[in-house]
Amino acid sequence: MYDLIGVGIGPMNLGLSALAHPTPLRTLFFDESEQFSWHPGMMIKDSMMQTSFISDLVTLADPTSPFTYLNYLRSINRLHTFYFYEKLLISRQEYNSYLKWVSTQLEDLHFSTRVIDIQDTGDSYEVLVEEVATGKRTTYETRNVVLGTGSKPSIPASFDKGVIHNTQYVMEKEAILQQDKVSIVGSGQSAAEIFLDLLTSDRKETFELEWISRSTIFETLETGKLGEEIFSPSYVRYFNSLPLAVRQEAVTKFARSQNGISPETLQAIYEHLYDLSNEEQQRVKIRANLEVNQISYDSDFTITMRHTELNDQRTSTTGAVVAATGFVPSLPRFINRLEIEFEGEQQAWKVDANYRISRTVSTNHHLYATTNLELSHGPAADNLGMSVSRNQLILNDVAGKELYPVEQHATFTTFD
Repeated sequence: MYDLIGVGIGPMNLGLSALAHPTPLRTLFFDESEQFSWHPGMMIKDSMMQTSFISDLVTLADPTSPFTYLNYLRSINRLHTFYFYEKLLISRQEYNSYLKWVSTQLEDLHFSTRVIDIQDTGDSYEVLVEEVATGKRTTYETRNVVLGTGSKPSIPASFDKGVIHNTQYVMEKEAILQQDKVSIVGSGQSAAEIFLDLLTSDRKETFELEWISRSTIFETLETGKLGEEIFSPSYVRYFNSLPLAVRQEAVTKFARSQNGISPETLQAIYEHLYDLSNEEQQRVKIRANLEVNQISYDSDFTITMRHTELNDQRTSTTGAVVAATGFVPSLPRFINRLEIEFEGEQQAWKVDANYRISRTVSTNHHLYATTNLELSHGPAADNLGMSVSRNQLILNDVAGKELYPVEQHATFTTFD
């Protein structure tokens, strides 16, 4: 009998495993991937994290843990180098290397193994897993399950299948640069990073680059200190306690905090645009107020758009399209039999302050969520900096005692 089994091994469940490691809890985590990998298609050179290195997998809960980012640096003889670096933000590539380093040290992580089914026995859960290579199936029994299946690319059905989602950008970059013209659709950080990367890459002299955004302006990521307090345990607790209608309205208001572009990225883009010659500038277009309705393909891609303010139709022909159109929760089919309670118009789980998923039956064994949390926990739902406090609450709830003290008053702002 295990205390907790995790479905999926992304940064959230990886951190949960790391924090569970020194506790008496018996845990297992499964993922069908061969090894840990975090957004390999967005490992663009010089792309930076948007959260401080202090918000690694464990530090905010246990600075003495062997799985801190600083201990990772010490293990590869880079601690003094980082000291002289004197920055809070690190590159996405280095953060990914840190995550991989942690994943190699935890024995409860099982890769190349997919979860096929979960059954509620009345007293516990039976988790059926299958080895990817051999097809061998094994059943494990656990008191609790945490669903950490993450998200999957969201591409509108009206987009041709040849459109590249930003999660595949690095793998497709070489082919993209062979085109005469490339169009990027989206207005957030990923779209900006890809635009900057193509803008600064070696390319044909006749190469044309187009950035299409539905927004009127490219919003800057919230970096004000008091503004960032919405990514705190205090605000998350407050948000979770709000009535459904209020939370639904609030989710739409926080688009800027979730989809804004870092000031550094915007500054770098502007500087590179400024350095272009007049002739080069003619081949780079940034087009705002355009909502893409359809992308079709016939020897080239044709992008059909509507101007959001003038309400007229526009088209653009291009050789390749990169869609930075976001993500939707990746929900396994077996959850349909687990009597989960949903709320809102989408398939949003009803989740309490301790990240327990509400069910229509009363049990003393629980489902927990580290994904599909936007409606229940607000703008911090997918924020890596909040994953530590989330995992603290989950482990404390599973253990029935405080394994990791949670800061109760971590903000200057009072929200209630």
